[in-house]
Amino acid sequence: MPVTLRMALRNLVEHRAKSLIVGVLLALGMLIMVLGNSFLDASRRGIESSFTRNYTGDVIITGLADGPVSLFGVQSVGGMEATPTIPDYERVFARAASLPGVKAISGMATGFGIATNEAGDVEPGEGEGEGDENMMAAVMMLFGVDAANYWNLFETVELEDGAFIRPGEPGLMIASDRLEKLGKYLKRELKVGDEVLIQGIGSTGMHLRSARIVGTFKRVSDGAGPEQLTYIDIDTLRVLAGMTVGASENITLSDAQTSMLSVDDIDSLFDEGGFGAVEASPAGSGVALTEAGIGSLLGDTSARERLNAADSGAWHSILLRLDDPGEAGAVAAGLNAWFAGEGIRAEAGDWQKAAGPYAQSVDVLRVVFTVAIVILAVVSIIIIMNTLVVSIIERTGEIGTMRALGGGKGFVRRMFAAETVSLSVVFGLVGLALSFAAAAIINAVGIEATNAFLQILFGGKVLRAVIDPLAVAGSFVVIVAVGLVASVYPVSVALRIQPVRAMQA
Repeated sequence: MPVTLRMALRNLVEHRAKSLIVGVLLALGMLIMVLGNSFLDASRRGIESSFTRNYTGDVIITGLADGPVSLFGVQSVGGMEATPTIPDYERVFARAASLPGVKAISGMATGFGIATNEAGDVEPGEGEGEGDENMMAAVMMLFGVDAANYWNLFETVELEDGAFIRPGEPGLMIASDRLEKLGKYLKRELKVGDEVLIQGIGSTGMHLRSARIVGTFKRVSDGAGPEQLTYIDIDTLRVLAGMTVGASENITLSDAQTSMLSVDDIDSLFDEGGFGAVEASPAGSGVALTEAGIGSLLGDTSARERLNAADSGAWHSILLRLDDPGEAGAVAAGLNAWFAGEGIRAEAGDWQKAAGPYAQSVDVLRVVFTVAIVILAVVSIIIIMNTLVVSIIERTGEIGTMRALGGGKGFVRRMFAAETVSLSVVFGLVGLALSFAAAAIINAVGIEATNAFLQILFGGKVLRAVIDPLAVAGSFVVIVAVGLVASVYPVSVALRIQPVRAMQA
């Protein structure tokens, strides 16, 4: 054993009280870092597993917008920017489907809606579960699916009653645990086969459509996804989200049609003769107020009906399932290079892009945790530094004697470095042992999430601590670095001690 190491260990034993203070701080830091990283890694893995298996697949393709585009729309200021559709969808779909390693592929679109009654004036139902909780059951995050491919991409969707949405047929699939709550809100019992009136919400305004419940499904058990998720056929979703032919078609108006827009005196529009005199038709003549009569006044409405029809080529995203999920980054990069070369305003990304705010929640927590660790490290450095300075002042005579006997500055530096590293390693191992013990206790107890936020935070319904070897190695490096940084100033104090004066003291 080197001389410096033997002296370092002897000094630590002789000054065991101060060594214990420093060691406890190092062990506590190790415990916090290892456990904190294990929780964050478990949360990230839980969310990734849940979303890739049930919602996002491994790769997503979307259109471009001012803000980041995810499976749940555009993340922009105000949150009302319309979700872009994928341009040249057929070419993009064919290109993505032809890539090697693509196991399954499907298009989809996303929207939001509220279940209502025919009058649109539903009040919360009475009884247990009434109020805001019951009202939230009416809010729907609508996944408009390509029924020909979607169920092959997400085979984890577990049907409880009825059937899956079929290609070319309108339909609605609601989670079984939300169906009862929705019935209470609408004040009627709901079951498979019933019609539900949905009011679509989006940047293009509000649209009403009736959809028949074709099946109920069981929500994902880990609870890491959107609670309001409801599946709907793509054509109904397009109308609810305002994805109609007229929304994407350039319409040119004639001068006669825009003449009223250039009127100087706005009040003249509301004169008695502003719109011409309307005379009542005598009984038995003129136009009757019937559907046929009003239709004769409107004339040919085929153009209007065509413009209000759903745009069959409009899709918000394309989802890919890969044979090897680890290739998601390479596949997305290849697609983005192809988009750039073809001039297509589309973008590919991995599950994090698809999950959007759900994935970002873990990143935000990691940033907060990192800031907390930095603050803890600074506080620990100050405390360790002060403790070492006090220890050095008490050892002035010892240090002066070593200098007088020929111990150079390098020898003193190595001795203190050996003391710091020894403390860091020994108490780092103590902190690591405590981390494993704490993780085992937490996993055995099984702390359950009591709300949706905690489910996202935990990456599931139960908190799990999974210790990563890389996190352990990184924590050891940080602990040793903190100890070495804390010893810099105390060592400089020791080197300023004059041997003669130290021996006299």
